Amino acid sequence: MGQGGEVVSAAMKKYRVVVVGMGKRGMHHASTFFKNPRFEVVGICDIDQKRLDDAAAKLGHPRTSTDARALTLELKPDLFCFCTLPNLRLPLIELGIESGAKLIAFEKPVAMTSNEGLKIKQALEASGVKAVVSHQHRYGEHYQKVKSIIASGAIGQVYTVYGTAMG
Repeated sequence: MGQGGEVVSAAMKKYRVVVVGMGKRGMHHASTFFKNPRFEVVGICDIDQKRLDDAAAKLGHPRTSTDARALTLELKPDLFCFCTLPNLRLPLIELGIESGAKLIAFEKPVAMTSNEGLKIKQALEASGVKAVVSHQHRYGEHYQKVKSIIASGAIGQVYTVYGTAMG
């Protein structure tokens, strides 16, 4: 049985996941991995011990640490996911590569500058590690509703949509 009660076949590989950052988005990612029988959340990290403890209780009590480097290098995940402040992108990409992860998942923006973005691209290409940048909000019900209203023509012809968000 998987963590969420699903049947897992003997031949199905479980991918080991470490998630760094247990805020709203990190918890969303970790919960989704936890519920999927193809993944095993083996470690989580946050600099806030209470947030980390609260998250661990909801995620089957994986290994926890406030030290992302030590945790990730020890656990050597297949998938390294981080949801942190944007200024940490490059060092965490480098950590994911060093840990032996085959996939690194993280939130936008990809980088704070074009130069940093090029360094990230070069590091990923040189290592052969794949990366995915989360854009799941475009599929959210709230965005789909806006799209539907615009497409209906009910508010006339729309040329530009501006949006702001928290966080």
